Amino acid sequence: MDMSKFGQGENKDLKAADHKGQKLKVVISGVSTRTYPARDDQPEDTKVVLAFEGKEKVMVVSHPNTDVLIESYGKESTDWVGRALGLSTKTWNVGEGWVITCLDVEAPVYEDDIPF
Repeated sequence: MDMSKFGQGENKDLKAADHKGQKLKVVISGVSTRTYPARDDQPEDTKVVLAFEGKEKVMVVSHPNTDVLIESYGKESTDWVGRALGLSTKTWNVGEGWVITCLDVEAPVYEDDIPF
């Protein structure tokens, strides 16, 4: 049986490995959702998916990062389109010797009080 379809291979999802330590500014061009079926002891899960201007890959957004987006841009996804977003990676120790590197989002911070 050809097992290559079960590997990481090429896909349309943005991964932490795509960043190579860079901090990127992107602009949201679309928002959708993706539902993952229940498996093992995990229930079905629906996550936010972001598309970006000028980018082919989309980002599946974790629930904590979705909270960052809601806090920054409001609960209506239509208000997110056209907004800038900072993407970086973050390393998490998830216990039992497991450390993962995941994508992290942040709203760009702008200084409004410019002295000129």
